[in-house]
Amino acid sequence: MNKQKYMQKKRYQKVLVVCPGNAMTAGPEALHQLVERMNMLGQSAAMVYHPFDQTFATPPAYKKYNVPVQQYQDQPGHLILFPEIFTKLALKTRSAQAAIWWMSVNNFTCVRYKNPLRDKLRYLKNQIKGRIPWQGLDALRGLPHFAQSHYARLFLQENGIDALPLSDPIPVYTEAAYLALLPERLARAQRINRIFYNPHKGAAITAQLRAAFPAWDFMPLTGYNRQQLADHFLSGKIYMDFGHHPGKDRLPREAVLHGCCVITGQYGSAANSVDVPMDTRYKLDPSAPDFVASFEREATRIFDATTESQNDFLVYRAAIMQEPVNFDKQIMAAFLE
Repeated sequence: MNKQKYMQKKRYQKVLVVCPGNAMTAGPEALHQLVERMNMLGQSAAMVYHPFDQTFATPPAYKKYNVPVQQYQDQPGHLILFPEIFTKLALKTRSAQAAIWWMSVNNFTCVRYKNPLRDKLRYLKNQIKGRIPWQGLDALRGLPHFAQSHYARLFLQENGIDALPLSDPIPVYTEAAYLALLPERLARAQRINRIFYNPHKGAAITAQLRAAFPAWDFMPLTGYNRQQLADHFLSGKIYMDFGHHPGKDRLPREAVLHGCCVITGQYGSAANSVDVPMDTRYKLDPSAPDFVASFEREATRIFDATTESQNDFLVYRAAIMQEPVNFDKQIMAAFLE
């Protein structure tokens, strides 16, 4: 894309993107991706690590994004983009324009779907600690908002706040060179009846299913690099995720891209057909009396009719492949055009 074409259309002198220092999870990586793409498209942007009174180096895993790093500057002409974990900081800006990028709705709401009273207590505790404004969303209405997921846009709309879409693509796996080689790898994949899961998501439900089907091959995904993770996905048939899906999570997308079928719960972003565009038969209700039987039925069908089941995810896979293009379009619409 022609960078010079957009240089004269940038809306802000500079965009500063706030990121927790030394953090290496999906959210911080998305922040680095955003700064890289902004600069590539012509909007000057830099990373600012928090706490602002400390000095941090870019984590080694994110140096490939080659993002500029600078100290926090609250001055006219700047947009300072805060992730939803720093809403209180956004309200402290005086000269720059502050904005919020909602990557995880549940980081703000503190909802975990198990115990409503405990969710409310968790929210109050975060208010007391100064992580959430006492006025809640009402305090943030005057700021621009961006939503990483359709789930986040709906949440904000329901509370009277409009947000522009800003949805990060999967790193590495959606790069053109990787996608060019993927069809051959998919064709050569030797799959066994294996079910992958994230041990940090929906642990109680995972334990319930593992106890119900002790003979099945359940494999936790943790501690693997991108190549290892891809190799694992190409060896199995199902990725299950009964977590609370606070945004458009990566592991389900990564699994689908590599030919796995996905079974989720109905919480958060998994509840809508935009963030997780797959047949509702694969979205189960863990609180239903027949949940274990439903899971057995769908998993067995995938094991026995793998190719036919994979075809149910073609729309989802196509949407994932389109993510880098859509991300650039969203950046241009929000910051350049």
